Amino acid sequence: MNNKQTLRARPIEPAPAYENGHQIARDLLQHIELQLDRMVRPDNKSLRWTHVRAINLINAQLSEVAALLDETNGVRN
Repeated sequence: MNNKQTLRARPIEPAPAYENGHQIARDLLQHIELQLDRMVRPDNKSLRWTHVRAINLINAQLSEVAALLDETNGVRN
């Protein structure tokens, strides 16, 4: 006699995971905006080429995110 019990998997719906991911994305955008506001200003005497490199890297990554969003939403540029 087999006394093994198996648990039935509950169906998983994508909506809660999507909603959670959407909120995380919005929180990240808010954090990015705050951090951009804290960056060195162009008229700051401590501005160096490393700051230019950093903002260019940030822009490249944000551009990739924007392209992914366009693709996901079916937008063509």
